[in-house]
Amino acid sequence: MPAQPEKRGRMAFWGTVLAVAIVLALVGGGIAFYLHYTSSTPETAGEKEPERALDKVVALGRIEPKESILALGMPTPDRIDRIAVKEGEHVKKGQLLAVLDSEVVREQERKVAVIQREQAEKRLQAITASGEAQIRVEEVRRDQIEQVEPLEIEAQDTKIKYLQAQEKNAQKDYERYLAAGDTIADQDKEKQRLLLNQIQTELIAAQCQHKKMLKSRELNRTLARAQLEAARAELKRSQSTISFELLDKEVDQAKERVKETQLRAPSAGKILRILVHEGELVHGQPILQLANTREMIVLTEVYETDIQRVEIGQKATITSHIFKRADALTGRVVWKGSSIGKARVIDLDPRAAVDNRIVDVKVELDQPPRVADLIGHQVRVEIATGSSDDSR
Repeated sequence: MPAQPEKRGRMAFWGTVLAVAIVLALVGGGIAFYLHYTSSTPETAGEKEPERALDKVVALGRIEPKESILALGMPTPDRIDRIAVKEGEHVKKGQLLAVLDSEVVREQERKVAVIQREQAEKRLQAITASGEAQIRVEEVRRDQIEQVEPLEIEAQDTKIKYLQAQEKNAQKDYERYLAAGDTIADQDKEKQRLLLNQIQTELIAAQCQHKKMLKSRELNRTLARAQLEAARAELKRSQSTISFELLDKEVDQAKERVKETQLRAPSAGKILRILVHEGELVHGQPILQLANTREMIVLTEVYETDIQRVEIGQKATITSHIFKRADALTGRVVWKGSSIGKARVIDLDPRAAVDNRIVDVKVELDQPPRVADLIGHQVRVEIATGSSDDSR
């Protein structure tokens, strides 16, 4: 029986020793953690609150393409027929990236519009040929009136002059017969009178025909001009029924509808991510991400208290846990924002302030190929703010 209290006493003793050991271990770990973060460099222990040296401004930033990342999609809902590129591929401006299922239908519509345009051209050619032939007929008719009818009128004038001469001679003969008295038989006198009357009748008929020909010529000329103008007007009317402007617009619209089924690169760049798969239905969401990685910047968040020391053209040094100071990037300030906002780059140091107000500054990198595959990577930026001779 006395052995049980002794056993419980030993257990309590070792429990107390274990608890003290755990407390000492926790205290020692906390001290080591504190000494580690207070003695380590920003490259190994996270970025500290930016320094405020007189000759430089230190801030956090992230690597981005100079022209930002483009999220490309289709304007109309459809199904993806094929993706024509791969992630990491460099593309040229205008290069085909993706195609929708409706491309086949839209291409057929374009071909129909082109065929209708071609048929309209053939119809116009036929209408023009027919109209021009009719115009030539009316021109010939007009020329006939202008050239032939004057000859007929001239011939009629000659006939009238001839009949007038015959009438004059017949009148003289008839008067001589009458003056001869009984020496000429009455029968001969009557024949001469009938001959005179016949010539006078023919003369009157010829004169009436002459007047008719003159009036007919004027009317025929007016009618020929009217028919010629009517033929020309009919040709214009027939030609106006075919609107090439409308047909061209229909062809252009069909081409645009085809383009709407094709996603093409708006600029040269690199395919960062493909967000959909072939056969997938898209409805307004991006299909892929494109960026020009030949020009890279660091979007730097400078504290509002330091922004007055930053100027365009100042040199900058960029480091991170990936590339140390010996391999640091260099760049130059190319843009400075004019509005103050909340920091978006999260400091890795748990002791850093998170409510600081910042101004965006863009630093263009001198060696963009080195960070072409590090878009979004957080870096430490040191902007030289010394004399203008030193920083420019």
